[in-house]
Amino acid sequence: MTTTRERATLDILISAVLFAGCNIAWRYGSGNALGIVGIRLAAGAGIALAIGRRQGAGSWRAPMRVASGRRAVVISVLGLIAAGTMFRSLDGPLAGLAVACVPAVALLVRDRSGRWATAAALGSSLVAVIGLIAAAGGVGRDSISWLAAVYAMLFVALEVASLRTSELAVEEGLNPTAVVAASMVVGSIVLLPFTFVFDVMNDPGALWGAAGAALAVALFGTVGRVLRTAALPAAGVTAVAASSQVAALFTALGGIVIVGDSVSGVSLAATLMAAVLGAAAVVLATRWRLARQPELASALNSADLLGHQVRDSED
Repeated sequence: MTTTRERATLDILISAVLFAGCNIAWRYGSGNALGIVGIRLAAGAGIALAIGRRQGAGSWRAPMRVASGRRAVVISVLGLIAAGTMFRSLDGPLAGLAVACVPAVALLVRDRSGRWATAAALGSSLVAVIGLIAAAGGVGRDSISWLAAVYAMLFVALEVASLRTSELAVEEGLNPTAVVAASMVVGSIVLLPFTFVFDVMNDPGALWGAAGAALAVALFGTVGRVLRTAALPAAGVTAVAASSQVAALFTALGGIVIVGDSVSGVSLAATLMAAVLGAAAVVLATRWRLARQPELASALNSADLLGHQVRDSED
């Protein structure tokens, strides 16, 4: 039996590794970005509903009956669309820079996590940005369009807003798995028409080629979101945002091993340091918040995937 602090920390870090798997899988397959994201959300909806039935999470419609739930669902759908299309549309350095900036922007939410956790989260962003600048090397600023830069900033804003609204919805008593399922169902309803028009009617061959990658993204991403959403109140927005640096590290390692990417030593070292700082932010923030408000861990058991129970942390 694990403590609530250990469980929240593990769930967030495991979700970060799963999101790294999503980032790698997004690189496979062709086809229209919106259409592929539609397949990912439809498959994710099925997975989330299956998890919800196993947990007894209740109907996916429950979050839609509450204002905080509706906000979380709508912003999560927009964030999913932005993330899916960004990773398939923008150059690697710019997409990576957007992800690296998420923890720093999350500090604007002022979701208290303790001074050391805050410092670690900010440090992870700074180190990651330095590493990405080194990785970009000779890429001139003229090669990045204003539209791409605005798109990257929109992703960052939606990612932080999605974390915060989901956190508030869970703190108000909504089941985290139900929130995730509702986001997937609503997103698939919105995007599946694009899948039909752009892929099924226009280029069905590309659709089948990308289906495997979309299913992998759906599995990793949905399980990761269930774990992360349940642990959000325990760790706070800033620390969970900092865990994206762990995802960035495993994405880079996966790219080297699976895809054959070439990465400079300086860039890889910076990514590793940013990931260490991001993981430290999760550990420190979870300890700080649960020592003051143990009830923030109440959602962990409701979203457990293996039936394990947790006990209160002893500080």
